[in-house]
Amino acid sequence: MGEMMAARARSDDAWADLFLSAALEPGRWDAALKAMAAATGSQHGQLIGFGPGATAFNWISDIDESVVTQSAAIDVGKPDLNFRVAADRLPDRPEIVYEAHYNIARQTLRGDDYLDLCADFDIFDGCQTRLIANEDVMIGLALLRTSGDGRTEQEDRDLFARIAGHARSAVRLQRAIEQQGFALIAGTFEAMDRACWLVDATGRVGGMTPRAESLLSAGRIRLSDGWLASERPEESRAILRSIRAVVDPPLSVADPVMLPGEGDGVGILLEFFPLPARPWALPFAPRAIVVARIGAPTDRQAQVLIRSFRLTPAEADIAIRLAAGQSRRDIAAARGVSVETLKVQLRSIYEKTGCGRESQLVRMVGLIGG
Repeated sequence: MGEMMAARARSDDAWADLFLSAALEPGRWDAALKAMAAATGSQHGQLIGFGPGATAFNWISDIDESVVTQSAAIDVGKPDLNFRVAADRLPDRPEIVYEAHYNIARQTLRGDDYLDLCADFDIFDGCQTRLIANEDVMIGLALLRTSGDGRTEQEDRDLFARIAGHARSAVRLQRAIEQQGFALIAGTFEAMDRACWLVDATGRVGGMTPRAESLLSAGRIRLSDGWLASERPEESRAILRSIRAVVDPPLSVADPVMLPGEGDGVGILLEFFPLPARPWALPFAPRAIVVARIGAPTDRQAQVLIRSFRLTPAEADIAIRLAAGQSRRDIAAARGVSVETLKVQLRSIYEKTGCGRESQLVRMVGLIGG
């Protein structure tokens, strides 16, 4: 009781400082959520986000982490499963949604999965409000209360509303800081005279260098609803797979994507690199970098392969054709050999270059002109 009274006594300036600290040092969000919960006599504070333009996150203070895992498994963003989301969508809902609205929303659910989750962790009651809400993302703040906490009183909700204003300012500030990261990183790559795109946690482009912008203008690569794409559907799918590999946990190595140029030369090599993940980051920070390398003329690539790796002219031609996106069957036909003979030649190429798989060879050939 003494802790709750002390927390309730915080001034608006003190709450502002607490949430400002969380925006500037995101590791402090847990402390801010705990303080909010304590001040309102609630067991848990929650900051949650989801939507088509954001990677879902669910931060809850003082709770078993398995609740987050189970929440993700049942897709808590759906109003026909989650009474809290359904209550938020009720007509004429107030700024602070609470238990009276939850009672109405529960009548519309098509399943009991979220109800069972709330029963398992004793979090049926509480209140909530929107901090950011648009067609791409919803970020909300909430109190989750146990049966021991009881339902919220008007005094609790009034204090929660005051605190929510400071939390909203903090989320906006952290969003601005994270988005500024796109400009800072892009500026570094611009100084290196590289064509690169920065993508967020959804895989959409959030920033690019002038050289990358010029490649978009040339039309070989384009943006489709914020996603990097090609004029060829199979290439667009390959780009999407590689981006997903470096933004979706668990992160994995992404294969480079070759966009063939005119003739047999390598046009553009796209490489995908994850950025270090930051705990307590909102979904607006740069998560990965896509770097484009323009292929060198075929003659130069062939000469470098012959000199550097002692490839025969035939082997150099095969490596370049493979990097240009030609299938093994097409390469064999173009060179007038059988597919089995081509396999033998490829084994020799891999041995001489030290490449263990086709994607490594593709990347190496593309880098020759990078």
